[in-house]
Amino acid sequence: MARADTINAPRGGKRIAIREQCAIGYVRRSTDRQEQSIPDQKKAIEQYTDDHELRLLRFYVDDAISGTSTIKRHAFQDMIADAKKRSCDFRFVVVYDVKRFGRVDNDEAGYYRHILRSQGIEVIYTSENFNGDGTDDLIRPVKQWQAREESKDLAKVVIRGLLSKTESGGRTSSSNGTSKDSGSFTSGGGGGWWMGGAPPYGYDLAYESLMGEFLFCLRYMRDGSKQMLDSKCKLIRTLPRGESIAVSRRDRCKLIPSEEMRVKTIKRIFEMYVKERRGFMAIAKRLNKDGVLTSRGPQWASQYSGLWSQTSVRAILVNPAYCGDMVWNRRTDARFFRIADGRAVERKGVVGRRLELNNESDWIVIENAHTAIVKRRLFDTAKQRLLEKIESRMQRGINPRNGAVAGQSTQPSELDGSRAKFLLSRLCSCLHCESRYEGYSRYPSHTNSLKVKTLHYACGGYIRRGRSICTLGAIHKDQLEEAVINATGKFYKPFTKVNGESLILKAIRKQLGSLQKDAAKRRIKYEAEIEKIDEHIKNLLDNINASNRDIANRRLDEITLERNSIESQLTSLNLLVMEEAEIKELVQETILYTTSLDSILHHGLFDDRRSAIRHCVKNIFIDRDHSQAIIALRILPTFVGGQAIEKTIDVIVPITIGK
Repeated sequence: MARADTINAPRGGKRIAIREQCAIGYVRRSTDRQEQSIPDQKKAIEQYTDDHELRLLRFYVDDAISGTSTIKRHAFQDMIADAKKRSCDFRFVVVYDVKRFGRVDNDEAGYYRHILRSQGIEVIYTSENFNGDGTDDLIRPVKQWQAREESKDLAKVVIRGLLSKTESGGRTSSSNGTSKDSGSFTSGGGGGWWMGGAPPYGYDLAYESLMGEFLFCLRYMRDGSKQMLDSKCKLIRTLPRGESIAVSRRDRCKLIPSEEMRVKTIKRIFEMYVKERRGFMAIAKRLNKDGVLTSRGPQWASQYSGLWSQTSVRAILVNPAYCGDMVWNRRTDARFFRIADGRAVERKGVVGRRLELNNESDWIVIENAHTAIVKRRLFDTAKQRLLEKIESRMQRGINPRNGAVAGQSTQPSELDGSRAKFLLSRLCSCLHCESRYEGYSRYPSHTNSLKVKTLHYACGGYIRRGRSICTLGAIHKDQLEEAVINATGKFYKPFTKVNGESLILKAIRKQLGSLQKDAAKRRIKYEAEIEKIDEHIKNLLDNINASNRDIANRRLDEITLERNSIESQLTSLNLLVMEEAEIKELVQETILYTTSLDSILHHGLFDDRRSAIRHCVKNIFIDRDHSQAIIALRILPTFVGGQAIEKTIDVIVPITIGK
């Protein structure tokens, strides 16, 4: 144990002599579950200062703050700031051990010890048994390194526990959640447990014991407080902001729909974005105008204005929780490790801002983990529209001109052309040479004519390789686009008439007929295979022992991969198979969409017009020999029907083709 008489002698003077006998204590604990840690540390420090005739002035306390960094340890930073002042009144900083000073690396710990020492202040560790001589400089870094490694090991253990929590959850049906008719909460079975933090707007947290018994529901309020509710939605008590709930480590919670107003707001946001084709800002302004409350207000934290914004609307539209999926590991803020490929991977070179988005392949997704607020088809449609936005494509590293991913030579999809000036970019092809029709600029050939550029569509085969492939076959841009827009509007016009509902229903059944039956049979087959694999896994786990552990683990990995593959196919099938209720809903969505389609095509913004065309038109062939365009129109727009709606009908329109 370090002793006061091993420290440098007083420098003289009355004030300095008093300061030489003065000390402050620094205490810290990482979590509020360590109930006795702070008092125990204070007691040990007080005992040390009494034994060594030091005057203890005060304590600097960081309560429930991690020691892996000094950034958020406000008491620690205050202590360093006070040490730098000319009026500093202490000579020693007394801490319980190296860990309490901080589980930082040797560089960071040495940096702060150097600052203190440059001010004539020494750090004393009461329980480390340092000798007060040169060997301390050898032992202290080792203990500091050990403290850091303990935090890393603990981080790995926590990650394993979290992964185990998600894996043990499995996948459940979406029947759990709230019962709005009875006004009570029902506890869900299976997994999909919430991994921590405030729930998404529109959801509450339902806590239950390990045995599945309902405990209480927690509802987060916009001022940062939390309401504890019973099974009948009755208020038990209100927890002020900052106060945590005392629960057992074995208790768990799941998302359930919140009060009716919040649920209606979520549904309204998706409907305005998908069905009314409103943008983020337009939705935010509408909600603010109607006085709809946000999930967090200024009372929660100063950075919240209490108004809806583009970012808050977008955060809702991209959150898979609203279609019933529990998605975890979308981003990481961890200091030591991130989760990749289902395991902890060390983060290197993390400095400053730690928050990073993870690759979608590393997301941990539990489908149908809780009650959905919006239909999966509606969520997928919103996601598709979002991915088509120019900003979204650029953020994902996609060249907005040709649709290519950075560093890859992939073929662009049929929905590309988002930055083109031409509405039909990447949709038109030449029937003669099968080359793509491209945007083409022309100037008058007469010498006395004004040099006015006109825009056309022309055969890319001719543009690149000349007459050996094809002829120019130029079509005036406005002429072709107007012909396609008119043909599209005319094709879907009957859907808006009196008998439109029956026509749409007939088109849906025509499209889904055999596909529905085949998908339903395959779904039954896949579900049986998954059940068989689960039984096999259970038998392997029951018979595993020390002698066959390696073989059993390899076999488990193989079976798990097989199960994941079947589940992926099952998920795809579930998106195709539609119940009668979904078909009726699809009919209504189609009516709403086709009703507004003509207005979008003729008067909408360029991006909305381009998107609408691509949801209705699969491709266009230019027949120069007969001066006509063959437009392949989908029997239903993919906007409302999803990718399963692929059957088309050819519509032929006359066009004027130049040389």
